[in-house]
Amino acid sequence: MKVEVLVLSSQYDFSSDFICDRLRENKVPFLRINRDHLGNSNWHLTLDPVAAVLRVTGFHEEWVVNGDSLKSVWFRQPVFLRNTTHSTSPQDQLVRSQWMGFLRGLSVFEDALWANHPKATYLAESKPYQLRIASKLGFNIPATTITNDRASLLYDAIFPDKLILKAVDTVLLREDQDTLFPYSSITHLSEWTDIDFFSAPVICQQLLNPKIDLRVTVIGEIIYCVRIVEDNKGIEGDWRLRPKDKLVFEPHALSSQDAKKCLSLCRTLGLSFAAIDLAETKDGLYFIEVNPTGEWGWLNGPNCQIEHAICDFLISPKSQFT
Repeated sequence: MKVEVLVLSSQYDFSSDFICDRLRENKVPFLRINRDHLGNSNWHLTLDPVAAVLRVTGFHEEWVVNGDSLKSVWFRQPVFLRNTTHSTSPQDQLVRSQWMGFLRGLSVFEDALWANHPKATYLAESKPYQLRIASKLGFNIPATTITNDRASLLYDAIFPDKLILKAVDTVLLREDQDTLFPYSSITHLSEWTDIDFFSAPVICQQLLNPKIDLRVTVIGEIIYCVRIVEDNKGIEGDWRLRPKDKLVFEPHALSSQDAKKCLSLCRTLGLSFAAIDLAETKDGLYFIEVNPTGEWGWLNGPNCQIEHAICDFLISPKSQFT
């Protein structure tokens, strides 16, 4: 089968399930490659990098991805090979690294429209870089320092009261059978020692409180925005720590100026898709971060059918970077 849309995802990415269901409904020929299936004896992939042709066989089926006819790529892959979540044997490390390199190598499909291209994802995932770009585009930015030196924070007195601590890069850790993911934490510098800080840098950020979180999902030039509240109030700290059944996601219309900033951010970062976190405060709207492979499935519903917009974008791609 000749492929028009390529989906690069993982087995348990239910957001991609929505996309694939919609592509089937529209009878669009697509191929989904899950990174956790690679290396399985049932799957065989052969790439001609010069001709930009990928042949995939598995379970008595064959797919051909040709750069001349491929319209779009839905890229839901990490660009960095971050913390290993399985065996750390040399063989396992070798296999995982080579498949990650293979997936990045699919960038040979340069004429297709990516959401998002690996090189754009790579740069946009950098939290320091995205904060710099957002600031240049006119967003308010919480006071931020990235350091492994607690003493310098005390000396500069940037954070006299509570502050937010967050990881510089996404962290996925494995402990026995558990996968650990640290969230942003509200803390005070007095709770930490110099030794706590020495081993690794951390993002120290101004605590915005009170505030109401906004999640902005951008697909091409379409924007979906929700306010995230609990008991009709904003949430102190990281809303992801709250039980989902306690949260309400209210549709919200951004001002035309703020909508333009969000689109400009995506254009500047080269992103066709983005999940942007903002915070409403009495002093105005603040930029928190942007995720080029952010989750959106939990927002899906009758009033927010994001998978329709993504699927339409993949079927009839039109570059917003013209």
